[in-house]
Amino acid sequence: MNDLSSHDGLHDALTGALTLPAFYEAVTREIARSRRDPMRLHLLLLNLLPTNQGEDMDSKSTKSSKHRKNAIEQDHLLVTLIELVHELQISLRENDLISRTGLSEVSIVFSGNAEDLKKRVLKIANDFSATVAMVQYQENWKLAQFLTAGDLASQEAVRAKTLK
Repeated sequence: MNDLSSHDGLHDALTGALTLPAFYEAVTREIARSRRDPMRLHLLLLNLLPTNQGEDMDSKSTKSSKHRKNAIEQDHLLVTLIELVHELQISLRENDLISRTGLSEVSIVFSGNAEDLKKRVLKIANDFSATVAMVQYQENWKLAQFLTAGDLASQEAVRAKTLK
């Protein structure tokens, strides 16, 4: 069993995924490796959308009850994110990189054939009602360009799902 009290600074204490600094460092190494060895590098982003449990609060609701509802929704989102990361960690390969990159976002960087991994991740994402966006690393991109392309694709995926 994981002992979260022995947080090593490289892994998120809640999910066990890489912390952002460790993730960025590992992705930078993968980018350098992809420049030396011909391989495809991919970034998958998963976003959990708020579930909006219960009915919308009417205008007569107090500020405190709205705050309580928001706190409950945020807690639910965090628990769901922890469960999502756990399922992904079981499904991913040992050398795939995974990080919690936001309150409701998970990023995965992996190399090689995207189709098999994408199918597994899409199944998990569907189980959690998460949006999925994927970008392939383009030659000579820096880390920021790779992550920005992923963010843009993720925003489009979220926008498309919320418009449904």
